[in-house]
Amino acid sequence: MDPDAGWQSRLCATLCAPPLPRLRFLQRTPFIAQQLSGLEREAWICFVLGFLRSTLNSSALLGDFMGGGTDLFAALLAILGIYDVCAMNGSLLIMFLVWAVANVVLFNLLFSFAPNMIHASVMLSSGQSVAFVADNLLLLFNSGIQVKMCQRVRKILDEALPDWRNQMTGTGSGEPLLQAERAAPRAARTGPSFQPFAGSGQRLGAAG
Repeated sequence: MDPDAGWQSRLCATLCAPPLPRLRFLQRTPFIAQQLSGLEREAWICFVLGFLRSTLNSSALLGDFMGGGTDLFAALLAILGIYDVCAMNGSLLIMFLVWAVANVVLFNLLFSFAPNMIHASVMLSSGQSVAFVADNLLLLFNSGIQVKMCQRVRKILDEALPDWRNQMTGTGSGEPLLQAERAAPRAARTGPSFQPFAGSGQRLGAAG
């Protein structure tokens, strides 16, 4: 085996990784495996529904925030985290968690669903009524799926990376290093401890 084999893929992964703390977990306990399996299924459903919603917005000119593509991006982040792209599944799942919360609360409900309901009578009386109703149903259904996905991601991160909040923001206390330093015995430190005036030197004026 060539020791340099695969350096191209490692270099590509390093260059493509976003400028964020690279958090990764390798453990696959039965609980984490079960949650990841459910998350994968929900992520692909979210991806398909997000694609349908984006298609409706672009074809029927419904005017949702970002054309409904925010759901598609949320699903993409979750899929990248599930498949451990760039060897930073923890960071990608955290990014999904932040984006999905903002997407559901702000982009879907406040910026899309609320204006749609305000102008519902206008849209229902036009030729876009079918697309309008389908878009809002997809919006609500996809938002519910993302809420469930966020709950799964929280459980996965709490199990695999208990200190993921501090690690992601760079505010970790570094306790493992401090505890290792305290646990090291004093006798293991190199060199004797210095004590002033503890030597056996001669006094001034004494005979040589």
